Amino acid sequence: MKKTISIIMFIISSQIFSMELSLEDSVNKAYENNKSLKTRQIETIQQKLLYKEAYKDGIPTVSIDIDYTGNEEGKEDTESYFENGITVSQTLFSGGSIYYGAKGAKKKIDLYKIMYQKDMTDTRLKVVKEYVKILQLEKALEVYKASQKERKEELKMQKVFYDLGIIDKSEILKVESSLYETQSDILEAGNSISTEKIVLKKIMGISLKENIKLKDITTSILSPEDIKVEMDKKIALKESLEIKQQKLNLDIKKLEQKVSRSDFFPEIDLDYTYESPEEASFSKASQGNDWEWTVGVSFEWDIFNFGSSMDSYERKKLETEKVSILVEDSKEELEQNIITYYLNMKTLYNLIDTKEKYYETLKETYEIDKEKYANRLIDTVDYLQTESDLREAEVEYINSQLDYYLAYEEYLNIIK
Repeated sequence: MKKTISIIMFIISSQIFSMELSLEDSVNKAYENNKSLKTRQIETIQQKLLYKEAYKDGIPTVSIDIDYTGNEEGKEDTESYFENGITVSQTLFSGGSIYYGAKGAKKKIDLYKIMYQKDMTDTRLKVVKEYVKILQLEKALEVYKASQKERKEELKMQKVFYDLGIIDKSEILKVESSLYETQSDILEAGNSISTEKIVLKKIMGISLKENIKLKDITTSILSPEDIKVEMDKKIALKESLEIKQQKLNLDIKKLEQKVSRSDFFPEIDLDYTYESPEEASFSKASQGNDWEWTVGVSFEWDIFNFGSSMDSYERKKLETEKVSILVEDSKEELEQNIITYYLNMKTLYNLIDTKEKYYETLKETYEIDKEKYANRLIDTVDYLQTESDLREAEVEYINSQLDYYLAYEEYLNIIK
Protein backbone atom coordinates (compact mmCIF):
# COMPACT_ATOMS: atom_id res chain seq x y z
CA MET A 1 0.00 0.00 0.00
CA LYS A 2 2.83 2.39 0.92
CA LYS A 3 4.58 1.57 -2.37
CA THR A 4 1.42 2.38 -4.34
CA ILE A 5 1.01 5.72 -2.54
CA SER A 6 4.67 6.60 -3.24
CA ILE A 7 4.25 5.91 -6.96
CA ILE A 8 1.08 8.03 -7.10
CA MET A 9 2.81 10.90 -5.28
CA PHE A 10 5.78 10.68 -7.68
CA ILE A 11 3.47 10.88 -10.70
CA ILE A 12 1.58 13.86 -9.22
CA SER A 13 4.81 15.71 -8.33
CA SER A 14 6.20 15.06 -11.82
CA GLN A 15 3.10 16.62 -13.39
CA ILE A 16 3.15 19.60 -11.03
CA PHE A 17 6.81 20.43 -11.60
CA SER A 18 6.94 19.77 -15.35
CA MET A 19 8.35 22.60 -17.43
CA GLU A 20 5.70 23.54 -19.99
CA LEU A 21 7.26 24.81 -23.19
CA SER A 22 6.03 26.21 -26.48
CA LEU A 23 8.10 25.83 -29.64
CA GLU A 24 9.51 29.35 -29.32
CA ASP A 25 10.28 28.76 -25.64
CA SER A 26 12.28 25.69 -26.63
CA VAL A 27 14.15 27.62 -29.33
CA ASN A 28 15.01 30.43 -26.90
CA LYS A 29 16.24 27.91 -24.34
CA ALA A 30 18.55 26.48 -27.00
CA TYR A 31 19.81 29.96 -27.92
CA GLU A 32 20.68 30.59 -24.26
CA ASN A 33 22.12 27.23 -23.25
CA ASN A 34 23.21 25.20 -26.28
CA LYS A 35 26.84 24.21 -25.77
CA SER A 36 27.77 24.36 -29.46
CA LEU A 37 26.49 27.94 -29.66
CA LYS A 38 28.46 28.89 -26.56
CA THR A 39 31.58 27.38 -28.09
CA ARG A 40 31.05 29.39 -31.28
CA GLN A 41 30.67 32.57 -29.19
CA ILE A 42 34.03 31.89 -27.55
CA GLU A 43 35.61 31.29 -30.96
CA THR A 44 34.27 34.65 -32.16
CA ILE A 45 35.84 36.41 -29.16
CA GLN A 46 39.11 34.60 -29.89
CA GLN A 47 39.06 35.95 -33.45
CA LYS A 48 38.67 39.48 -32.09
CA LEU A 49 41.76 38.96 -29.94
CA LEU A 50 43.68 37.55 -32.91
CA TYR A 51 42.77 40.69 -34.88
CA LYS A 52 44.14 42.85 -32.06
CA GLU A 53 47.36 40.83 -32.12
CA ALA A 54 47.70 41.20 -35.89
CA TYR A 55 46.94 44.93 -35.73
CA LYS A 56 49.54 45.49 -33.00
CA ASP A 57 52.26 43.92 -35.16
CA GLY A 58 52.28 47.22 -37.06
CA ILE A 59 52.82 49.56 -34.11
CA PRO A 60 56.16 50.30 -32.36
CA THR A 61 57.57 47.99 -29.69
CA VAL A 62 59.71 48.98 -26.72
CA SER A 63 62.33 46.63 -25.28
CA ILE A 64 64.95 46.86 -22.53
CA ASP A 65 68.31 45.10 -22.91
CA ILE A 66 70.55 44.54 -19.87
CA ASP A 67 73.76 42.48 -19.93
CA TYR A 68 75.50 41.71 -16.65
CA THR A 69 79.12 40.60 -16.11
CA GLY A 70 79.94 39.45 -12.55
CA ASN A 71 83.28 39.84 -10.74
CA GLU A 72 85.81 37.00 -10.79
CA GLU A 73 85.70 34.84 -7.68
CA GLY A 74 88.50 35.67 -5.21
CA LYS A 75 89.30 39.11 -6.64
CA GLU A 76 87.73 41.71 -4.45
CA ASP A 77 89.13 44.69 -6.40
CA THR A 78 87.12 43.85 -9.53
CA GLU A 79 83.62 45.24 -10.04
CA SER A 80 80.56 43.96 -11.87
CA TYR A 81 79.83 45.54 -15.24
CA PHE A 82 76.61 46.28 -17.10
CA GLU A 83 75.50 47.09 -20.62
CA ASN A 84 72.12 48.82 -20.77
CA GLY A 85 69.75 49.98 -23.46
CA ILE A 86 66.16 50.92 -24.25
CA THR A 87 65.10 50.32 -27.85
CA VAL A 88 62.02 51.45 -29.76
CA SER A 89 61.45 49.37 -32.92
CA GLN A 90 59.10 50.17 -35.78
CA THR A 91 58.59 48.17 -38.95
CA LEU A 92 58.77 50.51 -41.94
CA PHE A 93 58.10 47.99 -44.67
CA SER A 94 57.11 44.31 -44.55
CA GLY A 95 55.93 43.68 -48.09
CA GLY A 96 52.32 43.98 -46.91
CA SER A 97 52.37 40.98 -44.54
CA ILE A 98 51.31 43.04 -41.50
CA TYR A 99 48.68 45.08 -43.36
CA TYR A 100 47.06 42.15 -45.17
CA GLY A 101 47.43 39.92 -42.11
CA ALA A 102 45.42 42.44 -40.06
CA LYS A 103 42.79 42.76 -42.80
CA GLY A 104 42.49 38.97 -42.97
CA ALA A 105 42.09 38.76 -39.19
CA LYS A 106 39.30 41.33 -39.35
CA LYS A 107 37.57 39.36 -42.11
CA LYS A 108 37.72 36.29 -39.89
CA ILE A 109 35.77 38.16 -37.20
CA ASP A 110 33.02 38.76 -39.77
CA LEU A 111 33.26 35.10 -40.86
CA TYR A 112 32.78 33.78 -37.32
CA LYS A 113 29.84 36.13 -36.76
CA ILE A 114 28.19 34.67 -39.87
CA MET A 115 29.02 31.14 -38.70
CA TYR A 116 27.41 31.93 -35.35
CA GLN A 117 24.25 33.16 -37.08
CA LYS A 118 24.21 29.99 -39.18
CA ASP A 119 24.62 27.88 -36.07
CA MET A 120 21.65 29.69 -34.53
CA THR A 121 19.40 28.98 -37.53
CA ASP A 122 20.59 25.37 -37.62
CA THR A 123 19.95 25.03 -33.88
CA ARG A 124 16.42 26.35 -34.36
CA LEU A 125 15.82 23.75 -37.06
CA LYS A 126 17.15 20.98 -34.81
CA VAL A 127 14.74 22.07 -32.07
CA VAL A 128 11.82 22.19 -34.53
CA LYS A 129 12.63 18.69 -35.85
CA GLU A 130 12.72 17.16 -32.38
CA TYR A 131 9.68 19.15 -31.23
CA VAL A 132 7.64 17.99 -34.22
CA LYS A 133 8.81 14.40 -33.79
CA ILE A 134 7.71 14.41 -30.13
CA LEU A 135 4.33 15.94 -30.96
CA GLN A 136 3.76 13.29 -33.65
CA LEU A 137 4.57 10.52 -31.19
CA GLU A 138 2.36 12.05 -28.49
CA LYS A 139 -0.58 12.40 -30.88
CA ALA A 140 -0.06 8.83 -32.09
CA LEU A 141 -0.03 7.73 -28.45
CA GLU A 142 -3.40 9.43 -27.92
CA VAL A 143 -4.80 7.56 -30.92
CA TYR A 144 -3.46 4.23 -29.65
CA LYS A 145 -4.91 4.85 -26.19
CA ALA A 146 -8.31 5.69 -27.70
CA SER A 147 -8.10 2.48 -29.71
CA GLN A 148 -7.14 0.53 -26.59
CA LYS A 149 -10.13 1.91 -24.70
CA GLU A 150 -12.50 1.02 -27.53
CA ARG A 151 -11.10 -2.49 -27.91
CA LYS A 152 -11.43 -3.11 -24.17
CA GLU A 153 -15.10 -2.18 -24.42
CA GLU A 154 -15.41 -4.45 -27.43
CA LEU A 155 -13.76 -7.31 -25.52
CA LYS A 156 -16.30 -6.94 -22.69
CA MET A 157 -19.13 -7.14 -25.19
CA GLN A 158 -17.64 -10.19 -26.90
CA LYS A 159 -17.32 -11.96 -23.56
CA VAL A 160 -21.03 -11.38 -22.96
CA PHE A 161 -21.80 -12.90 -26.36
CA TYR A 162 -19.50 -15.80 -25.56
CA ASP A 163 -21.26 -16.44 -22.22
CA LEU A 164 -24.58 -16.46 -24.10
CA GLY A 165 -23.18 -18.98 -26.56
CA ILE A 166 -23.58 -16.65 -29.54
CA ILE A 167 -19.87 -16.78 -30.51
CA ASP A 168 -17.02 -19.18 -29.88
CA LYS A 169 -13.80 -18.47 -27.99
CA SER A 170 -11.77 -17.77 -31.15
CA GLU A 171 -13.62 -14.46 -31.54
CA ILE A 172 -12.54 -13.48 -28.03
CA LEU A 173 -8.94 -14.45 -28.76
CA LYS A 174 -8.88 -12.32 -31.92
CA VAL A 175 -9.96 -9.22 -29.98
CA GLU A 176 -7.48 -9.97 -27.19
CA SER A 177 -4.59 -10.37 -29.65
CA SER A 178 -5.44 -7.04 -31.28
CA LEU A 179 -5.56 -5.48 -27.80
CA TYR A 180 -2.07 -6.78 -27.02
CA GLU A 181 -0.84 -5.34 -30.30
CA THR A 182 -2.25 -1.95 -29.36
CA GLN A 183 -0.62 -2.15 -25.94
CA SER A 184 2.72 -2.81 -27.68
CA ASP A 185 2.18 0.30 -29.83
CA ILE A 186 1.50 2.32 -26.67
CA LEU A 187 4.66 1.09 -24.96
CA GLU A 188 6.78 1.71 -28.05
CA ALA A 189 5.41 5.23 -28.53
CA GLY A 190 5.92 6.04 -24.84
CA ASN A 191 9.54 4.90 -24.92
CA SER A 192 10.19 6.83 -28.13
CA ILE A 193 8.76 10.00 -26.56
CA SER A 194 11.10 9.65 -23.57
CA THR A 195 14.08 9.10 -25.86
CA GLU A 196 13.29 12.07 -28.13
CA LYS A 197 12.71 14.35 -25.15
CA ILE A 198 16.23 13.55 -23.94
CA VAL A 199 17.54 14.58 -27.37
CA LEU A 200 15.52 17.81 -27.25
CA LYS A 201 16.70 18.66 -23.72
CA LYS A 202 20.31 18.17 -24.82
CA ILE A 203 19.80 20.58 -27.73
CA MET A 204 18.19 23.09 -25.36
CA GLY A 205 21.10 22.67 -22.94
CA ILE A 206 18.89 21.93 -19.91
CA SER A 207 19.17 19.13 -17.38
CA LEU A 208 18.25 15.71 -18.74
CA LYS A 209 16.38 15.11 -15.46
CA GLU A 210 14.06 18.05 -16.15
CA ASN A 211 10.44 17.06 -16.85
CA ILE A 212 9.12 18.90 -19.91
CA LYS A 213 5.68 19.16 -21.42
CA LEU A 214 5.31 20.50 -24.95
CA LYS A 215 2.47 22.72 -26.11
CA ASP A 216 0.84 22.11 -29.44
CA ILE A 217 2.04 24.11 -32.45
CA THR A 218 -0.51 26.80 -33.26
CA THR A 219 1.64 29.03 -35.47
CA SER A 220 -0.09 29.82 -38.76
CA ILE A 221 2.02 29.22 -41.87
CA LEU A 222 1.74 30.19 -45.51
CA SER A 223 0.56 27.85 -48.21
CA PRO A 224 3.07 27.19 -51.03
CA GLU A 225 1.01 29.35 -53.39
CA ASP A 226 1.65 32.38 -51.18
CA ILE A 227 5.43 31.89 -51.24
CA LYS A 228 7.33 33.87 -53.88
CA VAL A 229 10.01 31.26 -54.48
CA GLU A 230 11.74 33.10 -57.35
CA MET A 231 12.13 36.23 -55.26
CA ASP A 232 13.35 34.18 -52.30
CA LYS A 233 15.87 32.45 -54.54
CA LYS A 234 17.14 35.72 -55.98
CA ILE A 235 17.65 37.25 -52.53
CA ALA A 236 19.21 34.10 -51.06
CA LEU A 237 21.79 33.84 -53.85
CA LYS A 238 23.01 37.31 -52.88
CA GLU A 239 22.39 37.70 -49.17
CA SER A 240 21.94 34.27 -47.54
CA LEU A 241 24.24 33.29 -44.70
CA GLU A 242 25.69 30.45 -46.78
CA ILE A 243 26.69 32.76 -49.63
CA LYS A 244 28.08 35.39 -47.24
CA GLN A 245 30.19 32.73 -45.57
CA GLN A 246 31.60 31.47 -48.86
CA LYS A 247 32.41 35.00 -50.04
CA LEU A 248 34.22 35.76 -46.80
CA ASN A 249 36.20 32.54 -47.16
CA LEU A 250 37.24 33.70 -50.62
CA ASP A 251 38.23 37.17 -49.36
CA ILE A 252 40.34 35.60 -46.61
CA LYS A 253 42.12 33.31 -49.09
CA LYS A 254 42.91 36.30 -51.32
CA LEU A 255 44.43 38.16 -48.37
CA GLU A 256 46.44 35.08 -47.35
CA GLN A 257 47.75 34.97 -50.91
CA LYS A 258 48.89 38.59 -50.59
CA VAL A 259 50.57 37.83 -47.26
CA SER A 260 52.43 34.97 -48.92
CA ARG A 261 53.53 37.33 -51.71
CA SER A 262 55.23 39.56 -49.13
CA ASP A 263 58.01 36.93 -48.85
CA PHE A 264 59.36 38.30 -52.17
CA PHE A 265 60.03 41.72 -50.60
CA PRO A 266 62.54 42.92 -48.00
CA GLU A 267 61.65 43.78 -44.42
CA ILE A 268 62.86 47.18 -43.20
CA ASP A 269 62.81 48.11 -39.51
CA LEU A 270 63.73 51.31 -37.69
CA ASP A 271 65.44 51.03 -34.28
CA TYR A 272 65.72 54.06 -31.98
CA THR A 273 67.92 53.21 -28.96
CA TYR A 274 69.01 54.97 -25.79
CA GLU A 275 71.98 53.02 -24.34
CA SER A 276 75.40 53.08 -22.67
CA PRO A 277 78.05 52.91 -25.41
CA GLU A 278 80.33 50.41 -23.59
CA GLU A 279 80.60 48.33 -20.46
CA ALA A 280 80.40 50.34 -17.25
CA SER A 281 80.53 49.54 -13.57
CA PHE A 282 77.26 49.33 -11.73
CA SER A 283 77.88 52.64 -9.99
CA LYS A 284 78.62 54.46 -13.26
CA ALA A 285 75.84 52.73 -15.18
CA SER A 286 73.29 53.81 -12.62
CA GLN A 287 74.27 57.47 -13.09
CA GLY A 288 73.57 57.36 -16.82
CA ASN A 289 75.97 60.18 -17.60
CA ASP A 290 77.48 58.49 -20.65
CA TRP A 291 74.24 57.22 -22.19
CA GLU A 292 73.48 58.31 -25.75
CA TRP A 293 70.83 58.01 -28.46
CA THR A 294 71.43 55.90 -31.57
CA VAL A 295 69.27 55.42 -34.64
CA GLY A 296 69.54 52.41 -36.92
CA VAL A 297 67.75 50.93 -39.91
CA SER A 298 67.81 47.18 -40.48
CA PHE A 299 67.28 45.70 -43.92
CA GLU A 300 66.59 41.98 -44.37
CA TRP A 301 65.81 40.28 -47.68
CA ASP A 302 65.92 36.60 -48.54
CA ILE A 303 67.16 36.76 -52.12
CA PHE A 304 67.43 33.00 -52.57
CA ASN A 305 65.74 30.12 -50.73
CA PHE A 306 65.56 27.49 -53.47
CA GLY A 307 62.12 28.67 -54.58
CA SER A 308 60.26 27.84 -51.34
CA SER A 309 58.65 31.30 -51.26
CA MET A 310 57.39 30.85 -54.82
CA ASP A 311 56.05 27.38 -53.97
CA SER A 312 54.22 28.79 -50.96
CA TYR A 313 52.76 31.61 -53.04
CA GLU A 314 51.60 29.23 -55.78
CA ARG A 315 50.00 26.98 -53.19
CA LYS A 316 48.06 29.92 -51.73
CA LYS A 317 47.04 30.96 -55.22
CA LEU A 318 45.64 27.50 -55.93
CA GLU A 319 43.74 27.54 -52.63
CA THR A 320 42.16 30.84 -53.69
CA GLU A 321 41.11 29.33 -57.02
CA LYS A 322 39.66 26.30 -55.22
CA VAL A 323 37.56 28.46 -52.88
CA SER A 324 36.45 30.57 -55.85
CA ILE A 325 35.10 27.39 -57.48
CA LEU A 326 33.40 26.43 -54.21
CA VAL A 327 31.62 29.80 -54.13
CA GLU A 328 30.08 29.16 -57.55
CA ASP A 329 29.29 25.57 -56.63
CA SER A 330 27.59 26.74 -53.41
CA LYS A 331 25.38 29.09 -55.41
CA GLU A 332 24.30 26.28 -57.73
CA GLU A 333 23.70 23.92 -54.82
CA LEU A 334 21.73 26.55 -52.91
CA GLU A 335 19.55 27.25 -55.94
CA GLN A 336 18.92 23.54 -56.38
CA ASN A 337 18.10 23.05 -52.69
CA ILE A 338 15.66 25.96 -52.63
CA ILE A 339 13.70 24.43 -55.50
CA THR A 340 13.87 20.95 -53.96
CA TYR A 341 12.68 22.14 -50.54
CA TYR A 342 9.90 24.17 -52.12
CA LEU A 343 8.64 21.26 -54.22
CA ASN A 344 8.79 18.98 -51.18
CA MET A 345 6.73 21.53 -49.28
CA LYS A 346 4.14 21.65 -52.07
CA THR A 347 3.91 17.86 -52.11
CA LEU A 348 3.38 17.66 -48.36
CA TYR A 349 0.82 20.47 -48.46
CA ASN A 350 -1.26 18.63 -51.05
CA LEU A 351 -0.79 15.41 -49.10
CA ILE A 352 -2.61 16.93 -46.12
CA ASP A 353 -5.82 17.17 -48.15
CA THR A 354 -5.38 13.62 -49.48
CA LYS A 355 -4.75 12.18 -46.02
CA GLU A 356 -7.72 14.05 -44.60
CA LYS A 357 -10.09 12.66 -47.25
CA TYR A 358 -8.67 9.17 -46.75
CA TYR A 359 -9.18 9.47 -42.98
CA GLU A 360 -12.75 10.77 -43.36
CA THR A 361 -13.60 7.95 -45.76
CA LEU A 362 -12.23 5.31 -43.39
CA LYS A 363 -14.05 6.88 -40.47
CA GLU A 364 -17.34 6.52 -42.34
CA THR A 365 -16.42 2.97 -43.35
CA TYR A 366 -15.62 2.14 -39.75
CA GLU A 367 -19.00 3.36 -38.51
CA ILE A 368 -20.72 1.16 -41.10
CA ASP A 369 -18.59 -1.88 -40.27
CA LYS A 370 -19.10 -1.30 -36.58
CA GLU A 371 -22.85 -1.50 -37.09
CA LYS A 372 -22.45 -4.61 -39.24
CA TYR A 373 -20.24 -6.23 -36.63
CA ALA A 374 -22.75 -5.53 -33.88
CA ASN A 375 -25.35 -7.36 -35.98
CA ARG A 376 -22.89 -10.19 -36.79
CA LEU A 377 -22.89 -9.35 -40.52
CA ILE A 378 -19.08 -9.32 -40.71
CA ASP A 379 -16.53 -11.31 -38.74
CA THR A 380 -14.10 -10.08 -36.12
CA VAL A 381 -11.09 -10.07 -38.42
CA ASP A 382 -12.73 -7.71 -40.93
CA TYR A 383 -13.95 -5.39 -38.19
CA LEU A 384 -10.58 -5.23 -36.45
CA GLN A 385 -8.85 -4.57 -39.77
CA THR A 386 -11.17 -1.64 -40.48
CA GLU A 387 -10.53 -0.24 -37.00
CA SER A 388 -6.76 -0.66 -37.42
CA ASP A 389 -6.84 1.06 -40.83
CA LEU A 390 -8.79 3.95 -39.31
CA ARG A 391 -6.27 4.48 -36.51
CA GLU A 392 -3.37 4.32 -38.95
CA ALA A 393 -5.08 6.83 -41.25
CA GLU A 394 -5.67 9.16 -38.30
CA VAL A 395 -1.98 9.03 -37.33
CA GLU A 396 -0.91 9.65 -40.93
CA TYR A 397 -3.27 12.63 -41.22
CA ILE A 398 -1.88 14.18 -38.02
CA ASN A 399 1.70 13.51 -39.15
CA SER A 400 1.09 15.06 -42.57
CA GLN A 401 0.21 18.41 -40.98
CA LEU A 402 3.30 18.43 -38.80
CA ASP A 403 5.47 17.19 -41.68
CA TYR A 404 4.37 20.20 -43.71
CA TYR A 405 5.18 22.54 -40.83
CA LEU A 406 8.67 21.02 -40.62
CA ALA A 407 9.16 21.33 -44.40
CA TYR A 408 8.16 25.00 -44.16
CA GLU A 409 10.76 25.58 -41.42
CA GLU A 410 13.41 23.80 -43.52
CA TYR A 411 12.59 26.07 -46.45
CA LEU A 412 12.89 29.19 -44.29
CA ASN A 413 16.19 27.93 -42.87
CA ILE A 414 17.82 27.42 -46.26
CA ILE A 415 16.96 30.88 -47.62
CA LYS A 416 18.22 32.75 -44.52
